Amino acid sequence: MKKYELACFILAAIVFTAILFDFDSRISTLEAENASLQTQLGQKDSQLSTLQSDKASLQNSMTNLQSQMMVLQNQTDVLENLYRTLQSTYSTLNYQYSTLREEYCSLNDSYNCLQKNYSIEKSLRIGNSLASYYDLIRQRLGSTGTWRWWAYSQSYWQTAAEFAAKLALHDLRLLYWPMMEEDYFNDVGEHSYDSARKIMDEVVTLLEINQSCSNVLKVEKILNFLDCYINYESEVNDNFLAPVETLGYKSGDCDDFTILASALFKMNGIDSAIGLFENDNSEFHAMVLLHLDNLGNYTYYYNSDLTGKGLDEGKWIIIEPQTTIENQGTNWVKQWRLIVAAPLDVEKYI
Repeated sequence: MKKYELACFILAAIVFTAILFDFDSRISTLEAENASLQTQLGQKDSQLSTLQSDKASLQNSMTNLQSQMMVLQNQTDVLENLYRTLQSTYSTLNYQYSTLREEYCSLNDSYNCLQKNYSIEKSLRIGNSLASYYDLIRQRLGSTGTWRWWAYSQSYWQTAAEFAAKLALHDLRLLYWPMMEEDYFNDVGEHSYDSARKIMDEVVTLLEINQSCSNVLKVEKILNFLDCYINYESEVNDNFLAPVETLGYKSGDCDDFTILASALFKMNGIDSAIGLFENDNSEFHAMVLLHLDNLGNYTYYYNSDLTGKGLDEGKWIIIEPQTTIENQGTNWVKQWRLIVAAPLDVEKYI
């Protein structure tokens, strides 16, 4: 029994020793693992500390960024307000610019108009020498130089019409009065017809008529020029004015308009004549006669044969020089009957 107990004891001791050894081994392993875990824990603590430091740094950065964002937002608000103010200012300035631009264009147009009027005024100005020349002609010719329409006689009216035609031809450098020309040349240094023709040449430039213009366009341009720059004014003594006189005064009555217009037509290659007319009310008037077949699409009145009035064969269109080409077919023109006519033809007066 004792041997058995001893054996059991020994076995138990062996088992216990083995268990104890295994337990010690496990403890060593656990201690080793614990040490490793402690090391890892230390590392994690270090990482945690770093992360916490990074977090704090990030929080500070975020706080700074939020602060900067608030500053930027305030600046954005300020800039937006400034932008709206500038946009409003721009709109106001743009409107003012547009208004000033319109005013500038208007003033520039006015300036150009005034410049053109000044140029025309300067070009058409007639000097005292030439004006006194025409006065002398009318004075020496007596009643021939004045249209006494109330003292009607066929011969007087014919003479008056021919004098009007001679005035027009004079300013075209085609006819002159020798008895007065020598005095004018001695005083001025050139002939009166040369002085007059210079002014008439200026008018042609202003008319902008060239070789490509049709006769109808020439008539239109001449009548538009007269309508724009020559005003109707009655005369006390009803003198016949030379073309350059009417241009210089920028005014005249019906016979003055007619003399000037007929000269401009003749100067631009259209045969013309002075016509003196009467209506049913015993009123008298002067208009131009043009040796043309038609006025294009414009309406007009005409005489188909005026050979009995001393004019060439063919149609002679009646032109009222105080109005534009569009108004030549009115009842105003229709009412007048031709009494006498004088063509702007030098050969008839030599």
